[in-house]
Amino acid sequence: MPLSKILFATDLSPGADHAGRRALQLATAEGARLRVINVIPAPSLDETVLKRWRGDTHHLMADLMAATEQALAERMTTLGASDDLAMEIRCLRGQGHKQILTEAREFGADLIVVGSHGQRSFKDILLGTTTQNLVHHADRPILVVKQPVQGAYRRIVVPVDYSERTRKALHLAAALSPDDSLHAVHAYDMDALDQVLRHRVVASEVARIKQEVRAEQEQALNDFLAGCGLPPARLSAQLRLGYAPTVVEQAVKEWGAELVVMGTHGRNRLQDALLGGVARRVVHQVQAADVLLIRD
Repeated sequence: MPLSKILFATDLSPGADHAGRRALQLATAEGARLRVINVIPAPSLDETVLKRWRGDTHHLMADLMAATEQALAERMTTLGASDDLAMEIRCLRGQGHKQILTEAREFGADLIVVGSHGQRSFKDILLGTTTQNLVHHADRPILVVKQPVQGAYRRIVVPVDYSERTRKALHLAAALSPDDSLHAVHAYDMDALDQVLRHRVVASEVARIKQEVRAEQEQALNDFLAGCGLPPARLSAQLRLGYAPTVVEQAVKEWGAELVVMGTHGRNRLQDALLGGVARRVVHQVQAADVLLIRD
C-alpha cells in the first residue's frame, strides 16, 4: 500500500513530538504529502472567559487559530521539516477524534499519525483520549507513535490471525522495511481445551491432544505465510501459547522490534469484536514499539 498522503494530528504537547518526527520521516521516505492539523475543541473557550470578553468572539477565535497555525509551522520546522517537503498546516475547530477522521477523509489520507500521549484533562480521562477514540473509530490505517525516531523502521512484528487484514499488514510492513526481515507471531491459547479435559482425561492423553493442536497451529501458520506472497527469506515465524497482547509485547521485547503492524479484525463478526479489543489492548500494553493498525 503506497503512502501518498499522510495526516499528522497534534495537540502541540511535547508528547506529540515523536509522532511529528515520525510523520516527517515517513513523508520524506515515501515522497508523500503531509498535512499537519490541530483541533481546537468546540466550544473551545471557557464560558467565564466568553462572558467577560468585550470584543468580537469571532475575531478572538480567528486570532487563536492563526496563532495556532503559526505555532504548528514553527514546531514542524524545529522537528526537522525541510523546505522542499509538500506540507500544509491547518487549525480546525471540532470534536477531537471526529474532526480528525473527517479531515482524513477529506484529505484522502493513506495514514493517520498520532502520539500516544498528549494534554489530557480529567474530563479526557473519563471520556477516553483522542488517540483511544481514533483507534476505535478509524476507517484507515493509524500509526500510534510511542518511541523516539531512530531512522526508518527496521525490525517489525506482525501478529497473525490468518485474515486478509493480516496479509495487508504483512505487505505494508514489508514496504516500510524493504531490506529487513519481518517477524510474524501467532498467539493461541488452550484455556477452553483445558476446561474440557480437566479431570476427565489422563495426563498422557492431554499431552497428546495438546501436541496435535500445536502441530495443527504450526501448519496453519506456515501455510498462511507461504500464501501471503512475500519471499520466505523475509519472514521469520513464531507460534506462542498465551494471551495475544502479552504474546505480542514479549515478541517486541525479545525481537527488539520498533514497530507492530496488525489488522484490527478477524475472519467473522465474532472475531471482529474480539480482535478489535485485542488491537486496542495491544496499543495500550505495548510501550517499547510504535503500533500501526490496519482496518478496512
